[in-house]
Amino acid sequence: MKKFLFLILALSLLSITSICSAQVVSGPSIALPPAEVILNACKEMGVEAVGGEYVISRMDDLINKSGKVFIIDARPARTYNDGFIPTAFNMYDAKFNLIYPELEKLNLPKDTEILIGIGRPCPMSLGDIKRLKAKGFTNLKAFVKAPVFFEKYFSEVTAKGAKKHISNGAVVVNLTDDADLSKFFATNTEKDKIVVLIGSADNAKTNYRLADKVYKAGYKNTAVFNGNIKDIK
Repeated sequence: MKKFLFLILALSLLSITSICSAQVVSGPSIALPPAEVILNACKEMGVEAVGGEYVISRMDDLINKSGKVFIIDARPARTYNDGFIPTAFNMYDAKFNLIYPELEKLNLPKDTEILIGIGRPCPMSLGDIKRLKAKGFTNLKAFVKAPVFFEKYFSEVTAKGAKKHISNGAVVVNLTDDADLSKFFATNTEKDKIVVLIGSADNAKTNYRLADKVYKAGYKNTAVFNGNIKDIK
């Protein structure tokens, strides 16, 4: 077991420059450990490995915050900002000890189903899983099987991520002024454009529903920012 985890750590260090990145837009090629290595590590730890379809099947509970499921993104903030699974909590594995007190404040029951990862065989997710198991969490699932989540669903972004996409030519949809998306759809925006929907955090559920509508209309690079439009000016 120790030898196997050492191998995972070594592979993690080898791939650290690419940081298992995945955003709304296509990124550089990623150097990742072989999927078999990650899946075997999951078995060694007694953790179920799940794929994108399973995670998507849990999205209603995540978005509605039913308390049945929680999701963690183990990547560093600079990649998390650009696009993450809606509602995901950012816990970069290298800063676990610094971030864990923030997770504790959420008072999650130790048997909460926690999904960790974005759909790539990334050792950072396994790092978080190992530490959370040590903290007593008992229902952890490794989202390390393809496809990458963002190939099948819209993403959420932080203010920094929204700013970055807008600077790269993203189309902005201000939901305060276009609550039914009629103005956006009237523009006949090209389907390959990045589309960032911006709406009040108080209306997050509605914002997610509208982002889903845009995504299903063929805009596969759709993101939602739950916040004030002034935050991205």
